[in-house]
Amino acid sequence: MGLIILLSLSVSLDTLGIGMSYAMDKIRIPWITRLIVAAVDVALTYAAVWAGGCLWKWMPGPILRLIGGGVLLVLGARSLKNAWGESRAADYDRDDSHVLEPWEGAVLGLTMALDSASAGLGLGSLGGLAYVFPVLTGISGVLFLSLGERLCCNVRKVNGIGGGVLILLGLFRIFC
Repeated sequence: MGLIILLSLSVSLDTLGIGMSYAMDKIRIPWITRLIVAAVDVALTYAAVWAGGCLWKWMPGPILRLIGGGVLLVLGARSLKNAWGESRAADYDRDDSHVLEPWEGAVLGLTMALDSASAGLGLGSLGGLAYVFPVLTGISGVLFLSLGERLCCNVRKVNGIGGGVLILLGLFRIFC
């Protein structure tokens, strides 16, 4: 269970960075939009966990652990690369209203779900416990978007922390 909690927090740290970036740009994210971001993330991550469970039934465990750990390593490396690069969030406020509308939140949710879903694929070996992961990513996504509005710190450091944790989790998944 600790692995799932740590993994859900790690893949959701990008959401904290987006919340902070939007707060600095004075872009407001209403509650309904936050909930839509979380719902899209939960739905896609749930589907990925289900697919990972199906794969686990017919693929050897060591290969799936290697694939799952490899995905976490790639996600972590990408987060670290982003932490060292440009720290601005992608502009999902397409209409320049300085309010992230629900439809814009759905697009943001799809983007955020890519990391969660990729990680969820590797959790098939955990059985029913893996289905806690999508719920935790949705909850942490809403919390991190909300917290991001109130924090003012270096977005790069936040992404770097999440990337480092994902790399450690990937190595743990491969070798343990």
